Amino acid sequence: MAVKRHLAFDFGAESGRAIVGSIEDGRLTMEEIHRFPTQSMFVHHSLRWNVYRFYEEIIRGMRSYVAKYGSELESIGVDTWGVDYGFLAEDGTLLEMPYQYRDSRTNGTAEFIEKKLGKKKVYDITGIQFMNINTLNQMISVVRDTPDRFDGAVDMLFIGDILHYLLSGKKAAEFTVASTSQMLDAYKKDWSEEIFQSFGFPDKLKTKMIFAGDVLGTIDPAVAEEVGLAPDVKIVVPAVHDTASAAASIPAEGDDWAYISSGTWCMVGVETDAPVINDMSFALNISNSGGSLGKNLFLKNVMGLWIIQQCKKAWNRTMPDLDYPEIVERAVKAKPFAAFIEPDDDLFFAPHDNIAAIGEYLERTGQTGVDLSDIGTVARIVYESLALKYRYVVDLLKKATGKNVGVLHIIGGGTKNALLNQFSANALGFRVITGPAEATGTGNLLLQAYGCGEIGSLQELRDIVRNSNDFDVFDAEEESRREWAQAYEDFKRVCGLAPIE
Repeated sequence: MAVKRHLAFDFGAESGRAIVGSIEDGRLTMEEIHRFPTQSMFVHHSLRWNVYRFYEEIIRGMRSYVAKYGSELESIGVDTWGVDYGFLAEDGTLLEMPYQYRDSRTNGTAEFIEKKLGKKKVYDITGIQFMNINTLNQMISVVRDTPDRFDGAVDMLFIGDILHYLLSGKKAAEFTVASTSQMLDAYKKDWSEEIFQSFGFPDKLKTKMIFAGDVLGTIDPAVAEEVGLAPDVKIVVPAVHDTASAAASIPAEGDDWAYISSGTWCMVGVETDAPVINDMSFALNISNSGGSLGKNLFLKNVMGLWIIQQCKKAWNRTMPDLDYPEIVERAVKAKPFAAFIEPDDDLFFAPHDNIAAIGEYLERTGQTGVDLSDIGTVARIVYESLALKYRYVVDLLKKATGKNVGVLHIIGGGTKNALLNQFSANALGFRVITGPAEATGTGNLLLQAYGCGEIGSLQELRDIVRNSNDFDVFDAEEESRREWAQAYEDFKRVCGLAPIE
């Protein structure tokens, strides 16, 4: 019997990958065949995504596949980050390059939400945490500043949906990525009529909803001919939101676990069978993001590895050869708990100079005498603060759901940082299990396999993940338990975080 191969395109904020996968004897084998940068760009003073360049990289990835494996391929699927979208015109072209979520156009939109409908009402409908990057805020900026943009728009597609459309010619919004918009009814799993009416969004933008594992169609014949693929290749949507694809690959058993999808953003969450929308979850600003195969991801964003990425960018101006392993090595040798930062402070959202931003935060919070010229010191402050913020968010999730959590699964690129993983175990006081590192690609491929009938359930999918990977285990270090417990109290006090009763 011929091997059924799937091709996943996994887009992150810094880079993207094309990954080939197949299942044999209950194990997934994966091979990266193409890697490319994805960074956004400034165009006329606004931050944008060049989606057509992304599509060009998909074409290159498909050609690489054909060169190695030939024309036969079972399916293709794309995952990306959430919230960002583009408008399609009547002729099927993009009206403009999609905005990047860090663009400043959303400034002041939070006040608009409160005025038009009220934050509590919006949360009760959508279950989504309030962040300026949300699609709702981006769409409000269109209503407020450039309402004529709606005139020529006939569809709204998220970035991954646009790429599926370019591959297949079929327009659809996949549920997990659409759920990040703060424009869906969390219970109905479809666009909210009240949100659209209250904020003046045209109904014509309510693109048809589909779900992870659905077969969108087959590859456009012209595209297949261009790259050399057979014309019957399926376009199977994974969880287009990369966090949801990654969460599908969590090798968890039982119910007493939390997870972190660790990358530029860190999504800290627990998995539930239904949305958790109540006064407490609203007060704590926790999100109900769509999960795969009927699951709900009750989670909160933490700024994540973005902070150390921006520090490295600053250090590389004078030390171009400095890499992450050396940064970690220097952090190991640095003094513990020299200072704390709140990773989600606005200073770290889009800094021109992240080292200067850390200095400003320390000065503002009365933390003096820290040598910010020492790379190890700065890196250790960031890593310790991230681990302590993970602990704080897990405590919030436990309080809001009543769930007991005794294990933390870390998936994604952050699994490669053993120091941060150990710090996380120390901060939480219980076991951390890391892997798979290629969690999003793994989930993408296996959800495609589910859509093609090779997998029958989420549990079976996770069994394959466990069979296919090795995992590292980090237990809390007993000798430093008291020191980390005190650091957690100091971190909350210095960073002004509300106590968790």
